[in-house]
Amino acid sequence: MKYLIKAFWLRIKAFWWVKIRRNPVVFARQLGVKVGKGCQILDDPLPVFGTEPWLITLGDNVDITAGVRFLNHEGGMWCARVLRPELKDYDLFRPIKVGNNVMVGFRSLIMPGVTIGNNVIIAGHSVVTRDVADGMVVGGVPAKPISTVERFMSNLKQEELFPTKKMNIAQKRAYLQKERPEWFAN
Repeated sequence: MKYLIKAFWLRIKAFWWVKIRRNPVVFARQLGVKVGKGCQILDDPLPVFGTEPWLITLGDNVDITAGVRFLNHEGGMWCARVLRPELKDYDLFRPIKVGNNVMVGFRSLIMPGVTIGNNVIIAGHSVVTRDVADGMVVGGVPAKPISTVERFMSNLKQEELFPTKKMNIAQKRAYLQKERPEWFAN
């Protein structure tokens, strides 16, 4: 019963910090995640950081997009406990460390024990099973190097960029309709 009451209050706190206060970073810190300065978490920290949030460290300027999950325990222990009964009371945990200036893409999964370096981009829907070196762009299942952040930055010079970051949805749509009307043609 105590567990149910605690779980209920945790969901109330999540609702308060995520939906009403719109500050999931504060709630992530309350859960035990070590969160640096200038971070953004675009989802409810309860499912994002899982059952061992205190084993996760985020550096400064980390962007955790929607649907991202961090996993700090080895689920294979379920099978291992049957094969080796002496392990029936054991779990396996590993911390996750994310460096500075990192973007973790939509619905990515970060596996136990992974260290992500500084200035890293993780593509959406990636499964990060190994450490990621500084300055890399990785993606896939499992995540593999795609490029360097330096190359990504030089490719931005060739792209058509739009100054819409601080616009709301309606303003952004109006701006893009004016600049690129062909995108809205039927």
